[in-house]
Amino acid sequence: MREPAVMLAHSIRGWAQELHFFLMDHGGAIVRGYVMSPEDAMGEKYDVLLVDDVTSFLSTRLVSNLQRGGARVIGVYDAADPVGTGKQRLLELGVDEAIADATPPAEFVEAIARLAGPMIVADPEMRGLMDSIQADAVVPGPVDHDAAARRRRRGYVIAVAAAGGGAGATEVAIQLAAALRHRIGQATVLVDADEQSPSVAQRLGLSLHPNIRTAVDAVHHGTGALTSTLRQVPIAGISVLSGLPNPRDWFELRSGEVAEVLAELAATHPCVVANVGSRLEDLPEGAGPARFSVTRATLSLADVIVLVGSTTPVGVTRIVDWMADGRSLVSGKPLHIVLNQHPRGAFVLSEVEVELRRSLTPQSITVAPFDKRVPRAAWDGVLVPRGPFAKAVTKLAAMVPTFGDAQ
Repeated sequence: MREPAVMLAHSIRGWAQELHFFLMDHGGAIVRGYVMSPEDAMGEKYDVLLVDDVTSFLSTRLVSNLQRGGARVIGVYDAADPVGTGKQRLLELGVDEAIADATPPAEFVEAIARLAGPMIVADPEMRGLMDSIQADAVVPGPVDHDAAARRRRRGYVIAVAAAGGGAGATEVAIQLAAALRHRIGQATVLVDADEQSPSVAQRLGLSLHPNIRTAVDAVHHGTGALTSTLRQVPIAGISVLSGLPNPRDWFELRSGEVAEVLAELAATHPCVVANVGSRLEDLPEGAGPARFSVTRATLSLADVIVLVGSTTPVGVTRIVDWMADGRSLVSGKPLHIVLNQHPRGAFVLSEVEVELRRSLTPQSITVAPFDKRVPRAAWDGVLVPRGPFAKAVTKLAAMVPTFGDAQ
C-alpha cells in the first residue's frame, strides 16, 4: 500500500520542519513540497495539506476546493493560545482536523493516515478554479508577478542510483549532468548524495570542502550563500556539490536537511542530478535511526529515476531486487535503466531487455557498451571523451525530462 502524499505550508513554527525530518527518517508519508500560495496548493496532486491557522491565504473557499478535488486539510494551531482562537478559526474554515503545533510527529502521521484513505477522483469542475482562486485572493500591496513565477518554478531533480556496488552510477551521473548541460544550455548541478562511497569530487579532482555539510549549514543556519558551496567544472560546464569526505560523517546529517538543499538548488536551476548510494535501508537492532535515509529522501524528492546496473545474471537480479525494495519511493516516477559497460553479446542483451521491460516497465533502457575510455578518464580526472559510453549517455539525456520541457 502506498504512503500518502502531503504538502506542507511554509510555517514560522517548528512543527513543519520537525514533521518533514520525521517523515524523511521514518516514513509514513511522502512530502511533495511546500505551499506558499493558493496556486501552489491547487497546482499539485496530493492527499493531505498541513497548514497553519495564521497562514495568510488560508480561506474557506480554498479548503472547500481542495476537499472537492479529493485532498484533505489538517490545520495546525498554537498550543499555547489560552483563548483557543486559532483552533476555532480552523474549525470555522472547515478543515478536516485541527491539531496543536506541539503534537508529536508520530501523531501527525496517524492523523494523515486517518484522512488520506483512497484517492478520490477530482470534481470535473475543478478545471479553471485556479483562475478564480487567484482572483479571489486578497493580496496586500502590489502583486509581484515575477516573484510569484519564481515560487512556481521548480527544476527537475534526477536521482542516479546503482543497483549494487560497482555498477558505475557515479560515471553515469557525471556524464549525464554534462550531457544535460549541453542539451538544455543552462546551468546544471551535480550533487554527490552517496552515503556509502561519495566519490564525485575525487573523480573530478575537486576539493572535498565545501561540501554537502557546508550547503546544509548555508540553507538552515545562514552561514553563507548556497551558491558558494558549488564548485565549477569548466570543461563539463556543470556545478558540483561534493559529498562528505568520510561516509561515517553522514550520521551527522538529517535526511530532511539534505532534501531542503536539493529543493533550494532545484528552485534556481532547471536540472539537478543527484548521485545516490545503492542501499535503500538498513534497520539497526533496537533503537536508533535507519541508515541510508538520505538516499531514500533523495529518491522521494526526485522527479526522475535513473537506475544503473549490469547485464550479468547477478546484475539483473540486483536491478529487480532494488526496484522491489524501492517501489514505494519511486512509484509513478519515470524510470530509466542504464545497462552499463555491457560486453558483446546481442542475444544475452535482448533477453535481458525483454525481462526488464516485462518486470519493471521502464520508460527507457539504455545500453552503455564497454568502453576503455571510461577507466582512462577516471585516472585523468576528466569527462569520458567521445565514444560508445559518452554516446549512450547523450542518448539517455535526450530522453530524460527537464524543467524546460514542461514549459
